Amino acid sequence: MLLLAPPAGLVTSAPAAQAATPCTATLCVLDPSAKDALRAQPGTISVTGAILVNSTSSEAALASGESGTALISATTTIGGPAAPAGFAAKNTGAFSPAPVNQPAGTDPYASLPLCPGDAACPATPTPPFANVTLTTGSRTINPGVYDTITVSGGARLTLAAGTFVVTGGVTVTGTGSQLTGSGVAIYLGCSTYPTPCGPTVSGAAFTADAGASVALTAPTTGDYAGLSLIADRSNKATIRISGSSSATAAGVYAAAVRLTVSVSTATFTRVVVGTAETTGSQSARLTAAPPPGSLSITVPATASIGSGSPGVTVSRSIGAVTVTDQRALSPAAWTATVSITDFTGTSGFTVTKGNASYWSGPATATTGSGTFTPGQATAAQAQPLSQTQTAFSLRGGSGTNSATWRPTLVITVPLSAVAGTYTAILTHSVA
Repeated sequence: MLLLAPPAGLVTSAPAAQAATPCTATLCVLDPSAKDALRAQPGTISVTGAILVNSTSSEAALASGESGTALISATTTIGGPAAPAGFAAKNTGAFSPAPVNQPAGTDPYASLPLCPGDAACPATPTPPFANVTLTTGSRTINPGVYDTITVSGGARLTLAAGTFVVTGGVTVTGTGSQLTGSGVAIYLGCSTYPTPCGPTVSGAAFTADAGASVALTAPTTGDYAGLSLIADRSNKATIRISGSSSATAAGVYAAAVRLTVSVSTATFTRVVVGTAETTGSQSARLTAAPPPGSLSITVPATASIGSGSPGVTVSRSIGAVTVTDQRALSPAAWTATVSITDFTGTSGFTVTKGNASYWSGPATATTGSGTFTPGQATAAQAQPLSQTQTAFSLRGGSGTNSATWRPTLVITVPLSAVAGTYTAILTHSVA
């Protein structure tokens, strides 16, 4: 009899950086050649997770404290193809941890449908598009296509849930002026909308200035789940938080945009931009921290796969394995892997793990969007557990999701095996 006892706790591992793969960092700086593509001069850029800077410039990133403290920090890694030599720390500026050489990452949202081509986008009216100007009091507006949205004079504008396409720009300015919204995505297009921006065009910008505040939460379903600010991929305008203003929002995806935080604070859950900087004073702070949701895996506490004589093959389903992803990311992706130890017998004989193989079978249940792929869909595709194997994966998802499968473990009992009870530890991991 063989007894498999998977550990009850979750085992996770971080995927290694690889060339020509989508950027998985919390802060992705995509410009391939810009000088100071990431810059704190001065100010603080603080990231929960990793920072990846694609630029190959001899000075791809700069932390310079010439007029105050400058710190670029991450809880895991800071890197890019120009690191470490091309990441400059000057005038008491610092990186923490030290930058490491890593390959550039591709745009993680390259396949994301942009407006007007996504179901979340509003219908396009006949131009000219509406302008909203609020200088006093409070107002709520509905999703739609707008030329400009302007809030000033301490006014308070609320965006109803949905997608707002803006072709001329969003400006929130003045002490007490507020822009708020729950379940909102703002899309920054160009004057040619619904035609995409040209390759060198600065389209709609997003600006909070002179003591204004912005507080937005993102949609939780659909392609734009987890994203508060989205820009046309060719829009070279700026997202600027300046003049003692504050901004709190979910993800930012603006592949060609420069994100600037000047004498202000800005907090996002993820940032994917062309370039990014803090400037103006050491009080400038850009924070990127993923949402508090978790990625977890549950497995059976024990499983018995029966008994067999030397030379026979024994196989049995070990029960349900479930991955639950509550991170609400867009795109959402994970890979579950499986490994096993050697089987130790009560007689002292060992059956090595090379005698074990695994096939996941198809998903028995899934929630959320994306492509769920079994590591081994059929018995004919079973893989030996002499090395770690992929059990299941998700790619191209959006928002929360889960998958359940019932894998089968196959053991070939060696001819030399002796009678006894054998145990091993089967470990499923997800990252």
